[in-house]
Amino acid sequence: MKIKTKILFLILFSSLLFSQWPFKKDLEWYKSGPEKGWSKRDHEKYNNWRDDIFVKRFTDEEDPQLLRIQKAILNGNKITTEIWNYGSISSPGNRVTDIIWEGLGYGYEFGPFICAEVEVESSMHPDSYPKVSSDGDTTWYARVISDGLASLGGEVSPDGTEFYGWKPLAFNDNLTVPYADPNSDNIPTNNDLDRDGDGKPDSWPFGWYNENLKDYVWPGALRQGASNSDLESFFVVDDRTNKEFEYYPFVSDSSRRGLGVEIESRYYQWANPLAEDIIFLIFKVTNKSDKDLNEVTFGMWGDPHVGGPSNWQDDLSYFDKDLNMVYCWDEDGVSDVVGNTPGYFGYKFLESPGQPYDGIDNDGDGLVDESQDNGIDEDNDWNIEKHDIGIDGVPNTGDEGEDDGVPTPGDPFDLRRPGEPNIDWTDLDESDMVGLTGFASPPFTSQNRISNDQFIFENYLIPGVFDSANSVQAGDYIFIYSSGPINLPAGESRRFSIALIVGQDYDDLTLNAVTAQDIYEKNYQFAKPPEKPNVTAIPGDERVTLYWDDVAESSFDPITETYDFEGYVIYRSMDPSFLDQQTITDANGSKFLFEPLKTVDGAPARFDLVNDYFGLSSIEFTGRGVKYNLGDNTGLRHVFIDSNNVINGQTYYYAVVSYDHGDQELQVAPAECSKTITLNPETNEILLDVNTIQIVPKAPSAGYVESSINEPGITQGQGKGTGDIIIEIIDHTAVEEDNEYNLFFNENGDDLEYSLLDLKELSDTISVRLGQYSKLSQKNADSAVFSLASLEGNDYIIGVDYDLYDEDGQIFIRDDGSILEGQIVVATYRYFPIRNSNKLSSEEGNPIFDGMTLVIQNDELELDTTKTKWNQYSPTNWSWLVKPFNNIPAKMYPADYELRWFDTPVTSNFRPGFEYVKANFEIWEVTPGYEEKKLPIILIETVAMDSVWNPGERIVILQDTVTSASSWELTFYEPSIYDGSVPPVEGDVFSIHTSRAFSDDIFTFSTSSSKDSKMVEKNNMDNIYVVPNPYVVSSNIEPLDLQNPKDRGSKRVYFANLPSKCTINIYTITGDLVKTLDHDGQIEDGIEYWDLTTSDNFPVSFGVYIFHVKSDSGNEAVGRFAVIK
Repeated sequence: MKIKTKILFLILFSSLLFSQWPFKKDLEWYKSGPEKGWSKRDHEKYNNWRDDIFVKRFTDEEDPQLLRIQKAILNGNKITTEIWNYGSISSPGNRVTDIIWEGLGYGYEFGPFICAEVEVESSMHPDSYPKVSSDGDTTWYARVISDGLASLGGEVSPDGTEFYGWKPLAFNDNLTVPYADPNSDNIPTNNDLDRDGDGKPDSWPFGWYNENLKDYVWPGALRQGASNSDLESFFVVDDRTNKEFEYYPFVSDSSRRGLGVEIESRYYQWANPLAEDIIFLIFKVTNKSDKDLNEVTFGMWGDPHVGGPSNWQDDLSYFDKDLNMVYCWDEDGVSDVVGNTPGYFGYKFLESPGQPYDGIDNDGDGLVDESQDNGIDEDNDWNIEKHDIGIDGVPNTGDEGEDDGVPTPGDPFDLRRPGEPNIDWTDLDESDMVGLTGFASPPFTSQNRISNDQFIFENYLIPGVFDSANSVQAGDYIFIYSSGPINLPAGESRRFSIALIVGQDYDDLTLNAVTAQDIYEKNYQFAKPPEKPNVTAIPGDERVTLYWDDVAESSFDPITETYDFEGYVIYRSMDPSFLDQQTITDANGSKFLFEPLKTVDGAPARFDLVNDYFGLSSIEFTGRGVKYNLGDNTGLRHVFIDSNNVINGQTYYYAVVSYDHGDQELQVAPAECSKTITLNPETNEILLDVNTIQIVPKAPSAGYVESSINEPGITQGQGKGTGDIIIEIIDHTAVEEDNEYNLFFNENGDDLEYSLLDLKELSDTISVRLGQYSKLSQKNADSAVFSLASLEGNDYIIGVDYDLYDEDGQIFIRDDGSILEGQIVVATYRYFPIRNSNKLSSEEGNPIFDGMTLVIQNDELELDTTKTKWNQYSPTNWSWLVKPFNNIPAKMYPADYELRWFDTPVTSNFRPGFEYVKANFEIWEVTPGYEEKKLPIILIETVAMDSVWNPGERIVILQDTVTSASSWELTFYEPSIYDGSVPPVEGDVFSIHTSRAFSDDIFTFSTSSSKDSKMVEKNNMDNIYVVPNPYVVSSNIEPLDLQNPKDRGSKRVYFANLPSKCTINIYTITGDLVKTLDHDGQIEDGIEYWDLTTSDNFPVSFGVYIFHVKSDSGNEAVGRFAVIK
């Protein structure tokens, strides 16, 4: 009985205890939403509850139009933030991607909302209000706000089972226009990559395939296949789940509620230094319902926290009506990160919705009620010479409207058909914008939660009211922008846009605001940098090798309408944001441009075209008083080896950035492509872009033998060319074992070209999509040996089942062939790493293949005077003259010859009638790669008519048995009589060599990959060492805490030059075992880290330690090192 009493007491006590515990909350705790004072655990509990509701609703509804919750990290410039496809920018509890700028967070949560007055069916809702008509009829109305915010609880159903916020969409209403990939966890972004090999970037839907362009293309707002900005995200939501009010926007579907609006969201970022501190938020709102909406107000709700997520209590703010911008700053200048002074954060209204039905020129542009839905070029800026390019916005695709002589507006309900430039939605000026009509800055309190619809409208959305903000009293304030009221008839759309801006100080912020306005007024057609190069990096021993492709060099700038690529610049940092390299200030003292990496000789790692653009650009960055350095006409490079103070074991971040030269006439300053590296806050994983690198230089393993070209090197199998063929291995990790290559030269008209064929057979597995193009892993497939087969080995017929586009590296699967949708097929082929190259003058720029570069120096046909001479041991002192016959250039013949000397006459003159003239030598053609042959010669007697050839008499070489086949002529001269003549002796050879151009030449070579040698390992065991030695307090190889870079990571040293597989035992000086480390690395990796802890995970004491290394091959080494704490 006592035992039962004790158990009952424990149960009651536990129940009381756990009812107060954070992870056991009641419903009202969840419904009241996240609070800023919550712990991380509280936020996790709330988010899990919220996510469970989203997932359950998504699963229960089974509606293919709806989309799971997705997110993305925007990091296209110096601002990094997380966004969600229910409309939120950042989110409550987010402490690592909360609109981060220079290491500090600036935003709690931001998001759009729509408010409209609608007729409701009853007066049951406390926010409803009556209107009595002139005949005495009463109608009830309500101000309904739709939003997706989570702050202060957001919009939640009374029973807590449903959120009334924005609903992400995967398709349009009839499932014909895709918005996102239903199977992806990520919001589509224009820079996403194809990681799973299905032919499209992972976050994009399959429906973004463009048949005209034969590829999956980004649905740009102005043109297919191109974004306005360096980084763009896209998602669509509607408000069908907003069931708070008895309003039914769809006559035939009472389950679909809200206002019946859909919002298309595009977020833009540019890496250009003028715009690197701005995010543009563009919202296109469409009334998809059956009913017209009146008294519609578009708005943006936001809550900043300048200085970090724990620094929200002391923000000051001010609204500048002239700039349409509210900005805030920290009262005491102290942030969450010690030593990091917070900047200024602004929130600028750019574009307001149009009102084309009030008969008023709302925007003062001289046009009344202009519209973006009428198909009329109301401001007459559509140019038939430039803009008649069709509905996809891309010239030369032959799509609808191209070259028809009239403007072709886009389809407002299909993002894949944006329309021609400067008509309807591609022309900002064709909107009669009402402007910003209100701003409020109330405190962040539960009373001001967005779910209090009528309260929010009455207090903060009344047009004409502008709060001056809170520039004196510091606190925690919300920013609410509003624009309206307008009419939004059924089926029509309106657009509004906001810019989130950060600056180092007030001056920097306002300059950024001016830039934001300028970009908006240019219809978001801001400076467009070249494409980003695809970069590979190889760690070495105190060096890093970078190499990249030439994709940037063919970039077309749609703003300047030129191919304006200029060069590459390399940045290096130990900070993934590269902020430590942003040291070049503008005229205001704000950090503006980045300092390039220095080479070992102190020059900047900048490589530019040799042209008229060099030195400082003639174009200043607007308002900044600083110019971009275009380079010194160094010439382009695609390989760079960094050995300037490169420390083994240290983590480095590199970026290879392409840039253009700008445009003097348009006053567009030079632009660089972005260099983004993102820290995933959930996994602490570094996410790299195609042109950014994270790398640790290190010594190779003790037995490392690097890759090589197999002996005898490059062999010539055909042709007479003598030019230089230089193959350099720059990436020993990429060289393949026993791989063979053929190098072919061919004449294409008057031009000489060459191609390199990789003889290794490739196999690509492809999931079939009928009627679409599928990409092979390599371009320039060899069509001569290409085959496509099923997994069972059944071959398909080219031209019947599929078409091969060998240069593009694509196959088109015919829908009328025998291949089935979704079937797995295997493409087997070889490919040309280099195809039809005309780089023949030692210039670099050929694609890098399997870690190697190929450089060709072609020769012109001429005498090679360095090799034309007597053999080394000939006693003769005769001199010579070799020239084309009668000095006629056309008589030069591409061959090598030997004059072979005898003691007696062996050759007769080939000249008819003079056969009696004899000579003591023969002429042989000995061109490498061809069978040797004896040639006829003509001997011209001029010294003595004695029927014998004498020195001073001409020797004419014939290439055939006709006298007209003359090529070279040769004359030997005796020295003066004072020096005495020493003739050749039997066996002497006089060689004549020519330099010859390639024509139909074929060369072959093969490679061996890097290897691990036991013998080499044994010889290098004495070279194993510890870094640093001694270890004193800390080391610069210790990693930084990436989420708080001012904090040092864990202590560590590393062992270098280790065998690829070995065991390391660490002992005290007295012989006690401290720790055992097992090293199992690649042959290029000869280091192993130790965190200076014992096998029991205790920190080691200071002192001297002994290490013993034993490889799997049995080789051993012993050494010592010291730890000084």
